Amino acid sequence: MIKMKKIFAVAMALALASASVLSAQSKDSNAVLNEVCKNIAKNKISKGNFNQTKKIKKINREIKSSGTFIVAVEDGILWNTQKPIASSMAITKSGIVQTSAQGKKSVMAAGGNATFEQVSTLITSLFNGNADALTKNFDIDFKGTADNWNATLVPKDSSVKGFISQIEMAGRSSIDSVVLNEPSGDFTKYEFSNYSYPKALTDEEKSLFSGK
Repeated sequence: MIKMKKIFAVAMALALASASVLSAQSKDSNAVLNEVCKNIAKNKISKGNFNQTKKIKKINREIKSSGTFIVAVEDGILWNTQKPIASSMAITKSGIVQTSAQGKKSVMAAGGNATFEQVSTLITSLFNGNADALTKNFDIDFKGTADNWNATLVPKDSSVKGFISQIEMAGRSSIDSVVLNEPSGDFTKYEFSNYSYPKALTDEEKSLFSGK
């Protein structure tokens, strides 16, 4: 469950952060979601920097990390941690590829894992501009204007709600932060910056998505 919690958190944070514009204004939530998903679908590849803060309530401790991310519609999601320990995790349709600082790879196939398949289907649908994938899986509340907005997503599925109670987002012309709240009171906050939208991945980036 811990591994799947991390996978879900990373996947959702990056998928939501890959939206280039969120225009809340006076539109209803379905119209806003459609616009968000259209913007996501425009960018086949999104890259940027992240800062992550994990708050563990029981011991009142914060764990921080930082690095870069890639969201590529055809390849998947790459979470490239640079500090405190260098490593990368690629989430693809077929499984997960983890690469250590020394270049050693480990692969976990997705076959038969219902939670992974649910997350993979949701993220893939979102990348393809399918707003129904979000409304089907979350109760969503949008507030604010195009220049200053926030949104709360509450999972409908009980298995997801078991480790993510709600997701909070905030931003302006792009998504600035995503907070994943857990039933225990723990939370993970992701802050995103320096977005770019290249036309293609480099050979090195492609290799990180491959288990070979």
